[in-house]
This record gives sequence, C-alpha cells and structure tokens, in this order.
Amino acid sequence: MKNNTIFLMGMLTFVFVILTACGNVTEDSDVASNHMSSDNDGMQNENDNVPGQESTQDSSLTSPETETNFFEDWEGKKQGESAEEQNQEEPLEEYVPNEDDVVYSNNELKNKDILELFMETAGENGQDNESEIRVVKDEGDQGVLIYDLKSGYDKSVDQAWIMVNTDLSHYRAADDEVQDVFNTDQQCGYMSKDEIEGNYKLHECKTHWEYRLIPTVDDNEID
Repeated sequence: MKNNTIFLMGMLTFVFVILTACGNVTEDSDVASNHMSSDNDGMQNENDNVPGQESTQDSSLTSPETETNFFEDWEGKKQGESAEEQNQEEPLEEYVPNEDDVVYSNNELKNKDILELFMETAGENGQDNESEIRVVKDEGDQGVLIYDLKSGYDKSVDQAWIMVNTDLSHYRAADDEVQDVFNTDQQCGYMSKDEIEGNYKLHECKTHWEYRLIPTVDDNEID
C-alpha cells in the first residue's frame, strides 16, 4: 500500500513537471510572436513616415487621365510660347513701290500695260529682247512678294528666256504656309495670260512647268 502511494506521487510529480514545461514553451512562443509582430508594425510605421516615400505598388500605377492632362498642358504651354515668340518678331520693313512697278494689291492691278507689253515680247514670245520689269504682289499682313523679270536672248543659238529673281526680304511666310512661292532664281520660257483661270503665268520654269504669277483684274486697273 505504501509503495503504491509512493508510485502515484511520483507519477503525479512527473506529469506536473511535463505540463509546466509545455506551458513555458507556449508562453515563450507567444511572446516571441508578439515581439516580431511589434517589430514589423514599427518598421511599417517608419516607412510610412519617411517624407516623399510612397508605396511601390501605388507609385507604379499611373492614371491614363493624369498622363493625358500632362501632355495637354505641355502642348498648350509650347503653343503659347510659340505665339509669344511670333508676336515678338520684328515688324517687316515696308516696301515702297517704284513708279514703274507692276503692283497687285487688294484685287487691283497697277501698270497692267507695262506687264502685258513685257508678256508679248519677252522670252520665247519675242527675239532680241532684253526688257525687264518688277512685279510686286501684296500679301497683306505677310508683306509683299517681289519678282524681278528680265528677258534674255542668245542669237548664236536662237534661244530666248525670262530670268526671274524673287525677293523675299519683305515677306514672312505663315507657319502653315501652303502657297506656291518661288524661293530660288528661275529661268522660264515665256509668259501668258490665262483668262479662263484668271492668272498671268510663267511657263517652262526651272522648278515649275507653269507658275501663277498674279491674278488678272481687267475691271480693276489702276492708272
């Protein structure tokens, strides 16, 4: 009986020791887990508090609308700067026509007789002719185009032509310029008047088979 009692007491002591040991291990694990969780929360808070630092996931996502607004603002600023630069351009020097200049302005033509006499005798239309005229075409706010036309003739080869020198110093082309303008010296064959189309034309030129010089304005001639 006494031996049984001692045996039971030993077994109970052994079980108590084991249970106590298990409880301490569980408690230590919970403490360690809580400690790690607290450290992670602290690191996250530190990252959140760094100035200018955002979430990697958030920074990698860019709204298409934001990109569109950026480019629209950039284009608007660029156009505004271009317009400001254009306004700051120096004004064109005014050209004062000479008395014998052929001048087309505001749908009116001055010295049409000089122009048509030249047309009839210059280039391939005549021979042994070295006449010359100046044609001025008013383009409004863009200034004036100036054409110096001179007839030439080479007797040795029996060949005639019209030399055309263009002066653009009193003219400023628009940004969206589509007008056909001589920008180099030309050698043309002859000149004509197209009454159906309503233009004086130069033909067989270096860069153009035909070139519309100025409109015809029969009812608006200026003496």
